[in-house]
Amino acid sequence: MDKLIGVILCGGESRRMGRDKGLILKKGTPWAFYMAEKLTSFCLPVVFSVNAMQTDDYAAQFPGVRLVVDKEVIPAGGPLKGVLSVHQEFPENDLLLLACDMMDVDLATIGQLVEGYRAGGDYEWYAYQREGFFEPFCAIYTAAGLEMAQLNISLQGLLKQGRTKGLAVTNSEAFKNYNTL
Repeated sequence: MDKLIGVILCGGESRRMGRDKGLILKKGTPWAFYMAEKLTSFCLPVVFSVNAMQTDDYAAQFPGVRLVVDKEVIPAGGPLKGVLSVHQEFPENDLLLLACDMMDVDLATIGQLVEGYRAGGDYEWYAYQREGFFEPFCAIYTAAGLEMAQLNISLQGLLKQGRTKGLAVTNSEAFKNYNTL
């Protein structure tokens, strides 16, 4: 069994949406949980990455689910802070990252990524790529790569500078994120 865990990124500020995206309901299910169910289809343990202001709401909404709160001591910003916070909690694990607002990512897209990862190779990152742009939120970040990650860079920067296995995007709709009403 590999050391892959799923991470649902929920820790954004939701400025454009105006409310916490992970808690918006789709057919009675919060977006964050809806995304987590996609990863459990692959028998992956799942954690939610949240910021400190979200902790109480997520603990109440998802009792028994593992929350990883952004660590203030990490001098990175944005999603990288969330990824590195999860890496500190699980330093031996590779992380399959999904944003809570990528509602259209399908099981085939996730499955192709997991297959590429499980096929092995000397890669730090596994991500979909199109026209020179990597898709950072349906991607796998290895423990070894995160151990050496620069803190003054974005997830896109990590993917461009590291040893990344790029997968061809076959379903561009899978990478749409919903961040406005």
